Amino acid sequence: MESLNRVSLNGASAYFSFFFFAGETIMHKNCHCGARMRNKTHFQKNGKVLTVGVLLLFFLLKPALAEKYQFSLFGGINHVFTYGSEEDYVLGENDFPAAPAHTPADLGASFALYLNDKVALELDGRFTLSSKLTLVDPYDDDTVTIDSSRHYSVTLNFLYRFLEGSVRPYFIVGGGIDKLLAEDKTYTTEYGFEVEFLAPEKTIDPVANLGGGAYFLVSPNIGIRFDLRYMMIFSEPDTIRSLNGVLGICFLF
Repeated sequence: MESLNRVSLNGASAYFSFFFFAGETIMHKNCHCGARMRNKTHFQKNGKVLTVGVLLLFFLLKPALAEKYQFSLFGGINHVFTYGSEEDYVLGENDFPAAPAHTPADLGASFALYLNDKVALELDGRFTLSSKLTLVDPYDDDTVTIDSSRHYSVTLNFLYRFLEGSVRPYFIVGGGIDKLLAEDKTYTTEYGFEVEFLAPEKTIDPVANLGGGAYFLVSPNIGIRFDLRYMMIFSEPDTIRSLNGVLGICFLF
């Protein structure tokens, strides 16, 4: 950014020097005309030169102005690690106590406000779809395949960007809330038993995320974004941990 500013300021000085020289030349060419005509011609030509100069100066300095806002659209996967334990098994109440690892798809968007060239506040929203997972009854090894619940999270994050240029890696940390979109469902196990899964009473939990990524700019205002975060949903009775990776497009303005 410093080099861009330096180039822009040098360019601006060159343009101002050119305008001054052009104005002096015009005055010389008109010095033998009448005073009124000389002043009129002088102002007309200098006005045109000044207008062109202002436009050139605007386009010259524009790339040097740092972007203040950033909007991103992305999609990817959310790998949920195993949670729960066979020790939580209760016959007839919690027949399938442990949830195995599973990887649903993830969609989202974010908006960032840059406080300076490196630091930004980001509002991020992500919607996690459902995926299939197979639960095991540790008592008799009966199994049932179910759909994981959809949920969405909204977080406010602190973003620190390390570098300027076409590749911009960053670090991010923050937190917010996660809303579970669970419903009561009934499934049939491999042994032919019906099992009912009830939605929890509490469906909003705090969530925290920590990670990083990079922007790869393909133009001054458009880039490709890669983002990887470790996320924790502090639900009851288990904290759900996942690794969330997304790829998308970002717009800087």
